[in-house]
Amino acid sequence: MAGFTETPSWPSLSCEQSSAAAVSVSYSPFVVEMSYYTIAIQAYSMTRYVVENLRLDSAVVGTAMTYWHIFVSVHGLKKVDEIVLSAACTFLASKVEHHKVRLSDIVALVFEVDPVGGVMESWRDVVGQAELLLCYTLKFNFQVIHPVNRINELVFDGNKAVLECAQRLFLLSFVTPLCTRASAEEIVEALVYLAADGAERLEVYANGFNITSSERRDGIISVMLDALVAMRKTTKLPKIDNVISARRKRLREQESTRPSVACSSVGTASTDNTPCAPSVE
Repeated sequence: MAGFTETPSWPSLSCEQSSAAAVSVSYSPFVVEMSYYTIAIQAYSMTRYVVENLRLDSAVVGTAMTYWHIFVSVHGLKKVDEIVLSAACTFLASKVEHHKVRLSDIVALVFEVDPVGGVMESWRDVVGQAELLLCYTLKFNFQVIHPVNRINELVFDGNKAVLECAQRLFLLSFVTPLCTRASAEEIVEALVYLAADGAERLEVYANGFNITSSERRDGIISVMLDALVAMRKTTKLPKIDNVISARRKRLREQESTRPSVACSSVGTASTDNTPCAPSVE
């Protein structure tokens, strides 16, 4: 992308109104139902759990969750149990990221089953078939770009507050489906922009940003802020956390005015029943 030829005016966050908070719902690529995060957070947590226990690189989390979101964008949330899907995504991602991991190790961690026996074999079959469907869904294109170095380039002075916030936001962004709606560079730049704004250092990094669409940048930021609300996370930067608090309050108010409905569990994995293999189409 071409860089800015002159320094633009940089909108900043406030608790009442911000470039992120004021994003209109008309920007459909960046509208995510809060219910989506309920399932995505489970998949993300399980993926992190496996990666940390098997001591895999953190890139496996990003790659696995990218696969997860792409699959869901094609098939929806009910095609395959979300935990089975996250196990399949993690197994495939670990191979793509050059780790030698046995499927049995992942199944044992995810489903808490004995490493030998019929139950293990049943879950291995289910996850293996889910992985096959995943490969077809990805059209056997497994490459995922993680432009982490771009964060360091943008935060050229190594400011600790901005750098740590941006890196953490990038990892947490894999709870969102942003990877299916924007380029990796767009996401990174928007998150650095958010972190820099929160640290009151936008002007310092202004000339480094390549994103020319403020609407897309604000849309990405809006999705990220909603995800932080859903995850009950903060950034330790008061300016951003005030916006998160305002959004959380607004969400509670909206929920309190809605009629209550019966909730049902969607796709919760259990080892109490014989698993059903997903169909490959």
